[in-house]
Amino acid sequence: MVGTDKDKIVKETNNLLNNESAYLKMSKLHNPYGDGTACQKIVSFISNL
Repeated sequence: MVGTDKDKIVKETNNLLNNESAYLKMSKLHNPYGDGTACQKIVSFISNL
């Protein structure tokens, strides 16, 4: 997450696309938005009501 500054977004995106070590480091960080399974958890919860 780099904020909303256009130049910083472009700079950091280019860095991830062109710097394999930076990409690998970033790809192993915790995702602040969850694990991508919210929909499945909600459906399971509702099905068990």
